[in-house]
Amino acid sequence: MFLNIIKNFSLKNKVSKLLSNTIATPKDGVIKTVGVIFDGNLALDIENIVKELVKQGIDKNQVKVLIFKTKINKNEVFNHELVTYKEFNWSGELTHSKAELFLNTNFDLLINYHEFDKEPLVYLSYFSNANFKVGFNTQDKIVNQFMVNTNINNYELFVDELFKYLKILKKI
Repeated sequence: MFLNIIKNFSLKNKVSKLLSNTIATPKDGVIKTVGVIFDGNLALDIENIVKELVKQGIDKNQVKVLIFKTKINKNEVFNHELVTYKEFNWSGELTHSKAELFLNTNFDLLINYHEFDKEPLVYLSYFSNANFKVGFNTQDKIVNQFMVNTNINNYELFVDELFKYLKILKKI
């Protein structure tokens, strides 16, 4: 627990420095590939969010998910890549090769399905190589180019509102 506090402090300092020198600029293009950075501590099932994306016309094979969870129970099984505090070193650097592969993937759309107050999630969002980043209105406007003002527990409304505006922006 104490180690996680130190890692979180390092991540917070690193992210604060990075965000203070950044301006988010969206890139043009149609959305075909989607990445989702998901807070595994939420009382939601990520598969429901993926199903909503598929309902909107996104190919299920083009959706990749990275989950952050503070603590993993022994019996938990995940179908997607998982990151915990163990994958961050003392200086706030990510040491998980599959998570780094996710961050280096050029997604057309990155959905930051988390609240902004968790430093590892902000770190992952910041370093993602996505063309267009979206999230919730509670998140920092520097990381995301577009924010949807809905409740984080209402994934259906979030996806519906997101795709309504993506159509207006001619992204789909």
